[in-house]
Amino acid sequence: MIHTIQADFYRLFRSKGFWITEFILFVLLLMGATIGATGHLMSVNTTPPETPTHGWNGIEALINASSNGSNLVFLCIVLACLVLGVDLIGKLYKNSLTVGVSRTEFFLAKFFVLASIALLQLIASLVIAFVPSTLLNGLGTMPDGFITNLLLTIFLQFLCLLAWLSIVSFILYVTHSYLAAFIGYLVTSIILSTPMLVFPDIEILRYLILDFAYAMTTNSQAILYTITVCVTVILFFSFSGLIIFKKKSL
Repeated sequence: MIHTIQADFYRLFRSKGFWITEFILFVLLLMGATIGATGHLMSVNTTPPETPTHGWNGIEALINASSNGSNLVFLCIVLACLVLGVDLIGKLYKNSLTVGVSRTEFFLAKFFVLASIALLQLIASLVIAFVPSTLLNGLGTMPDGFITNLLLTIFLQFLCLLAWLSIVSFILYVTHSYLAAFIGYLVTSIILSTPMLVFPDIEILRYLILDFAYAMTTNSQAILYTITVCVTVILFFSFSGLIIFKKKSL
């Protein structure tokens, strides 16, 4: 399993797709540092966008970058296709299975790599946003409890990313299709956004969108519901994906 993980990272870091996604991430966050807006690559928004008035300072960059989940989800889906989709569509997983790696070990290796990608992308976005914003507009004023709330936001945003990657991975295991992964993401976004519009009084349904923002750290209920929903989604789609992969014929 260790060799599978090492091979995935080696292949990922040598692929053009990885560096293209990092360049896109850099450009988006540089826009935040200069004009105060990043835009959304591919998402379903339930709130109207704010009109930017100035570029971010360092503290604002960390807050906004840690809360900008939709762009990270899209970029992580691209990387998931490079890591998992390539193996499934090209049936390259046969090579691992024939040398003694079990399907469960293969699945867990891919899950570990995808989780690492989500965490690395999240950390990279914070660094890329913070450095130019601080150089251009200064550090800014740190609000009370900033460090604790920022770490909490990073953790919950990581869970949200992992939940989306679990859904997309499940779609890849079922369909072996890049197109289905992206269409599935859009359709799932719409499906998960619908219940809170139909039943606005049911609080937990608001957190089915699998996103968390820094401003929500003051709401303990929002934190609890986000963790509950994300963990449930991760477990359900991960186990479902594993079952389907184990039943797939070579």
